[in-house]
Amino acid sequence: MRSWWLVGLAMLPTASLAAPTDYRFEAVTDTVVRGAGVPLRVRALYSANGQPAPSIEVRDARVDRSPDGQVGGSHPAFFTPSLDYGVYGFRADLPVDGRWALTFTARIPGEPQPVTASVVFTVVGRLPAPTAPTAPTRR
Repeated sequence: MRSWWLVGLAMLPTASLAAPTDYRFEAVTDTVVRGAGVPLRVRALYSANGQPAPSIEVRDARVDRSPDGQVGGSHPAFFTPSLDYGVYGFRADLPVDGRWALTFTARIPGEPQPVTASVVFTVVGRLPAPTAPTAPTRR
């Protein structure tokens, strides 16, 4: 009699866990100005419905030039709190123009394994400050 009960219990539907591919990470603004402590903002979304994914724990954030084919030379990126729902902030030193990848490990609630995410940002140089026209000098 007990064995029938266990078979019936095994046949009940169970809640399935979402896969890491059910999430996507994208830049809020994909072009930033180079410098020290540049703010980078990343939005985490559920792929199925496009809704924000809150309460993600972020670890091991780094930036590097891998999108432009330069291997090695990564810099640390630091997590900064964000008041926007489903948006995660970082700060990193981006001294050179080009494409930079922000790579981090995301621990998603309900997921058994952490997810490695990578978001690409385009870094541009600062625009020169406008100068006032100089008056012609008389001799």
